[in-house]
Order: sequence, then structure tokens, then C-alpha cells
Amino acid sequence: MTFSTRILASAFVLAAAALLALRSAAFAAARRSMVTVRSNQRRPAGNRSKTSD
Repeated sequence: MTFSTRILASAFVLAAAALLALRSAAFAAARRSMVTVRSNQRRPAGNRSKTSD
């Protein structure tokens, strides 16, 4: 393996790792936003039932 081939191989591995990291970060952010939307939808219903009693 020549020196330039090693550089290309390591660059490819680093790019693949970066893509996986970005993908997992985007998935985690999407899950967090879904959780906040669900909790925001539930809060007003709970507050209304408490104030109506």
C-alpha cells in the first residue's frame, strides 16, 4: 500500500464515521423534539382539568 492510498483509506474511514455520527445526532434531536411536542400537548389538558375542579 502506498502512502497516498493510506491517506485515501483513512479519509474514507473518517468520512464514514462522521456520517454515522451526524446521522445518530440528527436521530437523537428528532426524538427529543418529538418528546417535547408530546409533553407540550399533554400539559394544557392537565392544567384545564385541575382548574375546572
